[in-house]
Amino acid sequence: MRVKICGITNVEDGKLALSLGADEIGFILAPSPRRVAPESVKAMVEALRGNSSQSAFKAVGVFVNEEPRAMRDIMTFARLDLAQIHGDESPEACVAFDFPWYKALRIGSVADAERLANRDWHCGRILVDSAPSATTPAAGASYGGMGSSIGTWAALAARARAREAGKEFFVAGGVRPYNVASFIYSVSPDGIDVSSGVEESPGRKSKDKLVALFSAIKAAAAARKEAPDAAR
Repeated sequence: MRVKICGITNVEDGKLALSLGADEIGFILAPSPRRVAPESVKAMVEALRGNSSQSAFKAVGVFVNEEPRAMRDIMTFARLDLAQIHGDESPEACVAFDFPWYKALRIGSVADAERLANRDWHCGRILVDSAPSATTPAAGASYGGMGSSIGTWAALAARARAREAGKEFFVAGGVRPYNVASFIYSVSPDGIDVSSGVEESPGRKSKDKLVALFSAIKAAAAARKEAPDAAR
């Protein structure tokens, strides 16, 4: 079970997440209260890479409907390992990307999962996030970061399509310390992506929530290993 802590805006939060066991650190490079400039991302990545005991983490840039050339330039400049493509990009557009990437899909129903996850995404991972509600307040907010949960049946349908295609399957949206075990037991993803669920305020992580999250993940992962009928 891999863990990505997203929406990092400062080195201290990144170091804390890595010290607790995060495998990936995400930086928002799209309209969001957690948006950070490429120059700041570069400085944070360099500072986090400077700790040799934590240098193996993956640095992920989150992009929404960005031009491919701009994404490539930012990836190179900020020393990012992966791009999370979180907008309205089509498989046909994504296939031309010349940098490592994976697709985030906004899923609101089983039908969404069947339609979107079954498309020909030429990447090694699918991440599913909750779809916006009709009352989503702000422009751009519909691309994630609202903290609402994806339904279990929709997540399972997307997981089935992703695994049929040989892809990793990550879950985001509404993951918090008190419910992360439920995600692990019911959906059995390859990875969990958390942002607002461990915040004190947008872009500022809570130490207590991060500690509680990783404790819950470790306990749930250990329990699943002992359960022969755990979801696969």
